[in-house]
Amino acid sequence: MNIRWFSPLDVEKTEIGRYTQVLLPYLKEAFSLSVATDATEIYHEFMTETYGWAVKALNIYNIGNSSLHYGIVSQAMKSPGVIILHDVCLLELGIAYAQERPECDLQEMVINEYGADAGTLFAKLYTEKTYEWCGDSQEQYGEFVTSYPLFETFTSDALGIIVHSDYALKKVKARYSGPVIKLDLPYESPVDTPNDREFTSPLEVIFCGHAGPNRRLEQFFSAWAKVSQPNFFRLSLYGNIGKVEELLAQAAELGLADFINVVGFVDNEVLDQAIACSHLALNLRNPTMGEASASQLRYWSQGIASVVSDVGWYRELPDNVVLKVSPDSEQEGLISIMENILSGKQGLLDIGAAGRQYLQSHHSVGRYIDSMSRFLPSVVENRFMSSMIDDRLIGVIASMCREVDDAIIFEGTLAKISMVLSDLEERQST
Repeated sequence: MNIRWFSPLDVEKTEIGRYTQVLLPYLKEAFSLSVATDATEIYHEFMTETYGWAVKALNIYNIGNSSLHYGIVSQAMKSPGVIILHDVCLLELGIAYAQERPECDLQEMVINEYGADAGTLFAKLYTEKTYEWCGDSQEQYGEFVTSYPLFETFTSDALGIIVHSDYALKKVKARYSGPVIKLDLPYESPVDTPNDREFTSPLEVIFCGHAGPNRRLEQFFSAWAKVSQPNFFRLSLYGNIGKVEELLAQAAELGLADFINVVGFVDNEVLDQAIACSHLALNLRNPTMGEASASQLRYWSQGIASVVSDVGWYRELPDNVVLKVSPDSEQEGLISIMENILSGKQGLLDIGAAGRQYLQSHHSVGRYIDSMSRFLPSVVENRFMSSMIDDRLIGVIASMCREVDDAIIFEGTLAKISMVLSDLEERQST
């Protein structure tokens, strides 16, 4: 089968780039493959294809909640294919899309998808046309992205959608009638057993990824400052750490500045070594964007325990593979975890080991590629069957209509027939 894979490829800018680089050798074995990155003029990231451009290929679009995906989503809307939806909430992508396309009114898009009330809330968060933040609180933002994830416009014409969590599967199926499948996000874990860790002071905590507002760093600082021995912990920040000055200013006010090291982006080997030398990972995500966490898979691969928000994909995980913190009592939960570590009541090694076993049993690359190899042909076949029915009915409908515009009344019927065919195909596959 021929596929054309669209994804950011730069591992230093996005975890989706890391994900793609891991998959490429396996995809090349399973498919006739061509690869392209985000062909936009904004970031000048267009590259010639890694492999020969396949003829009659099925386009596969990797889409995440970032301006880096503007070119990819634009291409997906022009030439529909299968979308791998890494984030259910696409608000940040929507803002980038609207900023680059003056004819696109993002508030109107919100109203079309969710109604007037959603549009009113959006107007309280972002200024008209420029889309600069004008909201009052993080809670407003959280309420909006949870209630109105804003993916429907970008995925409505997709031939099929792949997601990585049950949370995302439920959200997508509620608003998209085509074929959808949930696959566990893949990760190529090392064969070697992680080194034993000694829990001596200070205890090393690590954060990886994009430090957006939902990653809860400020809230973690507030909780950290309240524990009985804050100097027992050290925090290293890796990845895209925005607003560093503001974070460090807050840390200084709380007396934590000397315990924090901002590193930024590093290559994979350096990052893996840093995780291997750490004792605990900070991986809070609230509100959730519906994503599965590539960073979490990386932590598990090194056998390290992680603190996560008990929402979305993280809520789906077994309780013995992560340390879950309820969003309703976040500060209390964080303080409790750190105090239990200080007192020796919180065993981190067992959690890290259980997480590594879970990674190996549920998130193998081979399992992911096998499932994708079954799903993609079914999408093509489903599309072919739907097209056949549509083509046969076009002539019949045309003969029944005196005016061309009269055919519009049959659009709903055609759509329902296509949905029925899709349902039949899904039942056959199961």
